[in-house]
Amino acid sequence: MKTNEELQGMTHDELVAYAEELQTDLKSSRSSLTFYCEEKNKLEKKFDNFKNMVKSLVTLVD
Repeated sequence: MKTNEELQGMTHDELVAYAEELQTDLKSSRSSLTFYCEEKNKLEKKFDNFKNMVKSLVTLVD
């Protein structure tokens, strides 16, 4: 992140390039966040399935 003084000292072309860089970083961050959220949901679903399986086994054994 650049300070206000750094931004004011930049030319128009530098500001445009910096904005494009920030947009690229934002897209990358969003795709990473989406990936990790999907993986978290998959793991939670697997864990829930495992819990249900154990409950069923306990019911069968009793």
